Amino acid sequence: MYDCQEDRYTDFAITPRCNAPALSGSLTANATPDTRHKLTELAAYATERGLDITLQQGTLAIHALSLTEALNINARFGHDLLISCHLRRDPPARFG
Repeated sequence: MYDCQEDRYTDFAITPRCNAPALSGSLTANATPDTRHKLTELAAYATERGLDITLQQGTLAIHALSLTEALNINARFGHDLLISCHLRRDPPARFG
C-alpha cells in the first residue's frame, strides 16, 4: 500500500511460499554376475545413511528414500547397477 502523506510504501505482507512435500519412494538395484559386489557396497552405503533395505536374489530394494538420496545413489552406483526408482509426493498433487 502506498502512503502518499509520507511518500512511502507500507503494509507489505510477505507470505512465505508453502514448500511442497518432497518426493519420496523406493529404489531397486539389480546387478549382473560381474557387478554383484556393487550391490553389497550399495547396501552398506544405504545402511550407513539409515535407509531401510531388502536384499533378495540379486535385487536390492531401498525403501522410503528422498529424491536427493535417489540421485546420489544413481550418481554413485548407476554405472555398475541397473537402477529403477519410483518416487511420489504425498499427498499427490491435484491438477484441475
